[in-house]
Amino acid sequence: MRSFLLTLTLALALSVGCGTSVTPMAAPTAIKGKLELSSGKPAGGLVFNLYPLEGQQPRLMEVAVDGTFKGEAISGKYTYFVSKGSAKNSEQTLKLVNPKLYEPDGTRTIVVKAGEDISIKLE
Repeated sequence: MRSFLLTLTLALALSVGCGTSVTPMAAPTAIKGKLELSSGKPAGGLVFNLYPLEGQQPRLMEVAVDGTFKGEAISGKYTYFVSKGSAKNSEQTLKLVNPKLYEPDGTRTIVVKAGEDISIKLE
């Protein structure tokens, strides 16, 4: 009987485990928005990059000629930056953007929320 209780206790201890539980990430939601150059013209041809500040996944979205983009992201806080896209005019457009916007910066943030459009002027 004693052996049975010891085995049962050991089995229960092993089945419970001693690690922390993992909380699953929220599902990505559809997002869309518009990027403008400081002149007010569309920032078409670039890639809009969202870099997470709260554990989400980084996101990259091609910016259309009219400056619009769409994709998916998990709601939360991000920093953003732009990079050269695959469009022919991408390199020219990127030269019109302040170089500080070529990489993430934790002081430049946006909050992504489901159902809310993003509008950014690249200054």
